[in-house]
Amino acid sequence: MGRKKNVLLLLAIFGILNVIAYAAEIGGTITDINHMNSMLGFWVVNAIGATSIAPIVMFFLCSTGHVSELLYKDSSYLMLTVPRHGWEILGGRFIAGLVEFLACAIPAGFLLSIHAAILLPTLSSDRVNPLMAFARIYQQVFIVNFVPVAQILLLGLCAFAIVGTFLNFAVVASRSFVKNKGIATAVSIAVFITVINLATQWGGKFSNNFNWYWNIDSFSGLMNNGHMPTMAIPIASVLFFLAIAAALFAAASWLMEKKVEL
Repeated sequence: MGRKKNVLLLLAIFGILNVIAYAAEIGGTITDINHMNSMLGFWVVNAIGATSIAPIVMFFLCSTGHVSELLYKDSSYLMLTVPRHGWEILGGRFIAGLVEFLACAIPAGFLLSIHAAILLPTLSSDRVNPLMAFARIYQQVFIVNFVPVAQILLLGLCAFAIVGTFLNFAVVASRSFVKNKGIATAVSIAVFITVINLATQWGGKFSNNFNWYWNIDSFSGLMNNGHMPTMAIPIASVLFFLAIAAALFAAASWLMEKKVEL
């Protein structure tokens, strides 16, 4: 319930900030967007900045399923009394974290799309009203560019699972052998950075040597009816990360059952 209230509070803050920013933007378009006063500009920048940064922070917090909190809070000893395997606990926390992240990211994306609908027509020679621009944005994203958007969403889901698994292993492993939370956190960060660095290096070498790349189609019609560059994702790096994530998930599940003492 605590995290649910936090998410609702965060969304309420987003809503208030963005409503004020929308009013500033609409006022600017009626007068002159290039001469928006500093106070109105302040609300616009802060609303867009907060709405953009929060989902990024939530990505890392939610990908772990808040396992660190589970291991270190005062009532964490109760976890050991639950008749569940380690993989069930970690898998359940991952699904809950994904739902929590989507509960933040989807509203944030919607709020940002309204900013785009208001501001983009002022920067384009095609002077359409904000409602038409809003409809065009969603048409381009979910209909015209459905395939590349689906590919990016799949890649994002893989990244969410990989980052969460890496962080969870670092947290569970450090908690298994290091009882001090501060030292355990430092060890977790060091392990996470080391594994990410090694996997990136080896995956990049394999992709370059064998020319294994996942080409995500370019987006069309989003920028003055032009095309954004095609993204080339090293397949070997993705496979390396997924393989390591699977091994680390198994290891973390075993540690949860056999080594974690609360």
